[in-house]
Amino acid sequence: MIKALFSFFLLTFLSQLSYGQGKNFNYGTNNAEALRYYEKGWEYILDNGEWQKAEDAFRSAVAKDPEFLLGWSQVGRISHDPEERAAIFTKLQQQKEKLKGWEKALLEVYLTSLEIIDAKDRGIPITPEKVQSFYGISEQHFSEFLKHYPHERYVHAEYIEVIHGIYGAQGGLDSLEKHQKEGLELIPFLMSYQAQLLSETKEFEQALKTTLQLEKRLDNPDLPIIPFTYGYIAFEKGEYEEAAMLIDKTLSLDPKHVIAQRLQKKIHDQLGIRDN
Repeated sequence: MIKALFSFFLLTFLSQLSYGQGKNFNYGTNNAEALRYYEKGWEYILDNGEWQKAEDAFRSAVAKDPEFLLGWSQVGRISHDPEERAAIFTKLQQQKEKLKGWEKALLEVYLTSLEIIDAKDRGIPITPEKVQSFYGISEQHFSEFLKHYPHERYVHAEYIEVIHGIYGAQGGLDSLEKHQKEGLELIPFLMSYQAQLLSETKEFEQALKTTLQLEKRLDNPDLPIIPFTYGYIAFEKGEYEEAAMLIDKTLSLDPKHVIAQRLQKKIHDQLGIRDN
């Protein structure tokens, strides 16, 4: 009888633990279709490097739920229209008090990010204090959020980018290693990002091995994330002509790939090519 009771309580505990570890976050929408499009947008932009498809998905999310503020924040961040971006920023600032808890904390990060993205696109200088504030807010909110929702992989992906920004490439690699030791599989974006960080630390052979593993996993050479990752490694190796070809291919697959656009400019600077 005692053994049976122990087994019952153990199974109950394990089931509760499993539920806690795998619980999902709804990002402030109760509309299942809106949430599905929101998550699909992240998959497109991060795992595949497909910015246009991501934008379409985020716009579909807010079309399904016009009150989905975190959905609107992603539309604002990915929009190429400065006027639309400004209107979304104003809308979110006015309505952010409607949110509570983690939704509000995440929106605070995304609003700060939106300000920086807008400044970059308008050619407005970004002060070190603004960048430091963004990193501080992001590290605090993302790390606390992930303690409660460790399986929210796309928040984790952005968190790694923040760690990289604060602590450098080795800090990002250390965080990824910890992630893997905890038994969590790297999503395609984080495999790509790991390869980029390895190339920044001059571990080019391992960076290429990681990218080859990514390529085999995705099994689709037409995804922009593949040539982009190889192009990033080539850039870090100083192979600028090879990098230029790979980033040109990335942009031929998705002309709206903003990160590839920025890397292309750096490559052109190294090659002495003047952009129009």
